[in-house]
Amino acid sequence: MPRSPVLTRTASLADVPSLAALWRELRQVGGRAERAVNPVAVPDIEQRLVATIEDPQCRVVLATADSEPAGMAVLRISCPDPLSCSRVVQLMHVIVADGSRRRGVGHALVAAAADFADERQVEHLTAGMYPSLRDASRFYARLGFAPVLVQRVAPVAVVRRRLGADAHVRADDVVRRRTRLRRPVPPQRRAARVSQGADGQ
Repeated sequence: MPRSPVLTRTASLADVPSLAALWRELRQVGGRAERAVNPVAVPDIEQRLVATIEDPQCRVVLATADSEPAGMAVLRISCPDPLSCSRVVQLMHVIVADGSRRRGVGHALVAAAADFADERQVEHLTAGMYPSLRDASRFYARLGFAPVLVQRVAPVAVVRRRLGADAHVRADDVVRRRTRLRRPVPPQRRAARVSQGADGQ
């Protein structure tokens, strides 16, 4: 018996329990930096979903198969940086339910993102993924997504410690250079310099 097609639609506030259940299917992945920036354990996920659904610059997409929730994605219109005049649709939090894998749910969610971009007259889609998710990276590459930049993440406290260490090293270098400049020239070296000057005349 053939499976029913995957359908997508804009999520409503009534879908928040289903979206939250999909979110909770996630397993913690990646390294420390990945977990720190976007932890799976979000205690107020329902409130955040409500705020995102009500945001006019966002769209939450729900995918269904056999009338059951099969996946979700969050779409957001943004500028790549404050100095850019272009806009992109960010494809975020793409989740496919465990029982709905390899049914085209991911493709359907990306297609919904493309429809959203066309509707808002935005020319580009962007998709961020953790470096550890190699299957996801290959999935997007097959759909024409190319890497543009690498974002590095560090805790502020770590950066401040490293900056302090670098400043300390630079200060030590300055002291050493000044010490070398002020250090008197030994008599033997001074005599050698005078001798070399006399030979050159």
